[in-house]
Amino acid sequence: MLLTLLSIVMIIILSGYIILNTYKRKEKITGMTGMMIAMSIGMMSSLALGFQLGILFKYDLAVPSIIAILFGLGTGYFTGKPISTLASLDGMLAGIMGGMMGAMLGSMLGFTYIMILFIDIVFILIVSVILQLTSLNSGQPTKTKNNGIGAPFIAGILTVAFGTVSVGLLLFNQYQGNQASVVQSQTNEKNTVQENAGYQVISVNIKSDGFSQDNIVVKAGVPTKINFSKQTGYTCIKSIESTDLGLDVYLEKGDNYITLNEDLKPGTYHFNCGMYMYYGTITVV
Repeated sequence: MLLTLLSIVMIIILSGYIILNTYKRKEKITGMTGMMIAMSIGMMSSLALGFQLGILFKYDLAVPSIIAILFGLGTGYFTGKPISTLASLDGMLAGIMGGMMGAMLGSMLGFTYIMILFIDIVFILIVSVILQLTSLNSGQPTKTKNNGIGAPFIAGILTVAFGTVSVGLLLFNQYQGNQASVVQSQTNEKNTVQENAGYQVISVNIKSDGFSQDNIVVKAGVPTKINFSKQTGYTCIKSIESTDLGLDVYLEKGDNYITLNEDLKPGTYHFNCGMYMYYGTITVV
């Protein structure tokens, strides 16, 4: 998680630099430009921070959302404050939106080096364009090469290239992971036959769009295990919760066996994913 922590430090430092730079040039920045600067840094800083915090707090979406939104509110407000109240409001609203989206994205995707680096590169690209916009609006010449190509343009090309390579690597890793999971699942199945002897075992596959079974039917009075099988990391379902059954289980990749009490009375018990996006029921008959 060192890369995640370093990314958070970079986001805070660069966001602070944008705020200081805006204060320094406030008399030469027009209202519209100030609004764009506040909105851009408010949105991107909270999105990037929310993404990193969503990875760190993988069991809880509330904490990274709150921290990222507050950070976006502060960044947007203080960036727009030297320009106008309207610029501050624009930056604050963008910060709220970015914080919510970033935290959700980080929680859904989890820790991957490629995505962390990609978000960092996009953030640096936006910061470089903001600095160029500030310099142009305040009458300061920007550094460009002899052919007129500036640093933000080069950064944009590198970002697109890195993104293209990242998508290819992610697809390749997903394919390799699926192939490996087939072999691993066969091995695990042999190892758990004896462990699950005497139980009625029901398998529920975790898919990218929900559960393979929305209603799980089990027999009353019989020891029961439900296997929430998660063979892919590309799903927002990170945990299973049930107020009716007192469950709150984080799902690892592979098999996740949940044992139900033998004395469950006939009836219907509800469960949901940790983000309250997908729901299901367990019917005891």
